[in-house]
Amino acid sequence: MISPKHFLAATLAFAFLPGCGAEGGGASTPAPKPDPAEIPYDTLSQYGFFSGNMADSKPAPGVIPYTVAAPLWSDGAGKERFIVLPEGKKATFGKDETWSLPDGTIIIKNFHFPLDAREPSGARRLIETRLLIRDEGEDEGWTAHTYVWNDEQTEARRTIAGKQVTVDFIDTQGKPASQQYLVPNTNQCGNCHERDDRYELLGLVTPQVNFDLPDAAGEKNQLARLAAAGMFDAALPPLADLPRLPDPLGNAPLDERARAYLHANCSHCHRPGGGGGASGLVLLATETNPTHYGVCKGSVAAGAGTGSHDYDIVPGMPDESIMPFRMRSTDPEIKMPEIPNLVPDDAGVELITAWIAAMAPPGCP
Repeated sequence: MISPKHFLAATLAFAFLPGCGAEGGGASTPAPKPDPAEIPYDTLSQYGFFSGNMADSKPAPGVIPYTVAAPLWSDGAGKERFIVLPEGKKATFGKDETWSLPDGTIIIKNFHFPLDAREPSGARRLIETRLLIRDEGEDEGWTAHTYVWNDEQTEARRTIAGKQVTVDFIDTQGKPASQQYLVPNTNQCGNCHERDDRYELLGLVTPQVNFDLPDAAGEKNQLARLAAAGMFDAALPPLADLPRLPDPLGNAPLDERARAYLHANCSHCHRPGGGGGASGLVLLATETNPTHYGVCKGSVAAGAGTGSHDYDIVPGMPDESIMPFRMRSTDPEIKMPEIPNLVPDDAGVELITAWIAAMAPPGCP
């Protein structure tokens, strides 16, 4: 099994084969044609998203892969992302989170775990596939559907109630191990995607996809690749003028990486219109007021949720800050984000802890 990054480069290259679109917005390859009157289907295979062995995730013609700069932590699951536009339809580009996608668009996300943690790009087990489907009609919203893969890795079946799955693997020490993974019920999808009572996209937005990816010819911007696949209805503006998020675990300055991490993992809720909007804590990477993103901001949480701390972020003092305390917790009454993760993101906690420790001057007035 190839690595996710190389998988993406290879599958994006598929979009540039003859007949699969041309640079500058040529005609798109015909996509799978799910029947709006029949979807959501009971099984994933009915959509026709993948060619050959479905578990290999080789996209069928018209199924365009993409990835994001700053992923959401999901208990260590790897992810693959794809978009399917209705035949003859294109997306209208927006400079930030304002893309307009036609009715019938489907966003696909596979969740998987390696069988051997020492070989994260090796053999894997698919756990679930989530779909967001753009509704047809006046509401112009999205509906969420979840498909759980069978043990044979031959099919995924739609589930509404969610499921707890035991993931068995070889750990980094070469020993048998297992962990529990929660497939959310469909209502829980709104915990991340719902804003002002409407479902919105989080990953397929300009700051998350505006970065370079390697292929055999070198580096090429992912937005340029998507344009070359015929995805947009007009030419893109200069890519250098568009916002972008850095890789939180990459080499960008610490402040930029920490803000990108919080944007990806927390801003779906902590923003105007989000579930945590009433708290006044705004974790969008574009927020410029330090108080709004937590610096010396008193929390609206009470009791155990504060860890007996006074402020979300105390500069120079991560051990006195609410934010890393809640990130480390697995207690449903304390942990952040509130989505049904069971395993804290150690790398994320380390990043935010280092970010707070580096803030100066230390302390709050």
